[in-house]
Amino acid sequence: MKKKQLLITIHVISIISWFGGVFCMFMLGLYMLNSDNGEQLYYTLENMHLVDVILIRYTALVAFLSGLALSLWTNWGLFNYYWIVTKLILTIVLILFGVAYLSPWLSQLLREADQGRSLALINAAFLDKSYSLLGGAIANIVALAFMTAISYFKPFGKIKPKLNKSKS
Repeated sequence: MKKKQLLITIHVISIISWFGGVFCMFMLGLYMLNSDNGEQLYYTLENMHLVDVILIRYTALVAFLSGLALSLWTNWGLFNYYWIVTKLILTIVLILFGVAYLSPWLSQLLREADQGRSLALINAAFLDKSYSLLGGAIANIVALAFMTAISYFKPFGKIKPKLNKSKS
């Protein structure tokens, strides 16, 4: 197997894993909101935390790094096509959004569920944060699906370099 093929394989597997992890978070989030008791709530959130830490964080980083390497080491280039720049920006935004918001929200929900168990489900702030977490998961799913589509269709064309026109 060539190095490029290996890198493409790593990139595709990391994207599939990231996508699967985000979808799993969404499904567990729906399950969490329908918890029958405090133990179920807590353990569902604990499983969501495990998916976040083990599956989403690392696969997102591998997807970013392998995509960067593919862009730099192939003829595609990093800034030659709009679809690549779009994927780069969306990937960075998703990772930063996850680090800055989604992971802290999940950690806070886990702490509150640990302390309050089933009482957390009647806490308005807990529910608001839960819905925000689900909204973030949906945003990730949509963005990852969009990035997958533009990887296949390669829309928007090539970025044309600006010509340096100097007047003499």
